[in-house]
Amino acid sequence: MTRIYITRHGETEWNKQRRFQGNKDSALTDKGIMAAELLSDRIEDIDLDCIVASPLKRAYRTAEIVKGNKEIDIETHDGLMEINLGDFEGMRWDEIVEGHGDVIDKIKNDPFKYGYPNGESLIQFYNRVENAFKEVVEKCRGKNVLIVAHGGTIKCIESYIRKFKINNDWMGTVVSNCSLSCFEVDDKDEIKEIFYNDVEHLKGSAAFN
Repeated sequence: MTRIYITRHGETEWNKQRRFQGNKDSALTDKGIMAAELLSDRIEDIDLDCIVASPLKRAYRTAEIVKGNKEIDIETHDGLMEINLGDFEGMRWDEIVEGHGDVIDKIKNDPFKYGYPNGESLIQFYNRVENAFKEVVEKCRGKNVLIVAHGGTIKCIESYIRKFKINNDWMGTVVSNCSLSCFEVDDKDEIKEIFYNDVEHLKGSAAFN
């Protein structure tokens, strides 16, 4: 049996400023660091064999904190990166709507056909993440693995596991920063959900929204 734990990186400065954050990066906030530390405490007694993170610094830094004292290397996989938002990276939603409303309307109406300017479409993003997730499962077969990624990336994994099509409001229902999800994958690649978007370890702290 393969057990997959999944978390989203801690809150970042651009999260706080409500800026589009895809392949570009911003630093974790104090709140984001605290949430990662609380998640580290939660999984302290879980024996992990693999930690695989997006190479983007907000995810990799979260993985370093969550790892705690575990003697295990952090591997990266480019396929786990957030969607490439192209020209919209670092912009606020109001700025994008004001300057590129026609482009946003096309993306909202058909996110599978229309991609972000000089970025990815939703179908390109989904296919990339699905392939990456399958590769991680295969490489860590029979082990306990922690994946540290992004809200959009985890939404794609959720879509693959739960067998539903992502729609145009997919970014409105992403998991919480430093939440924890868990799945089991058997030898026939049947996937069982144990829990999803659990934030029990954050409640009662300043890291909890």
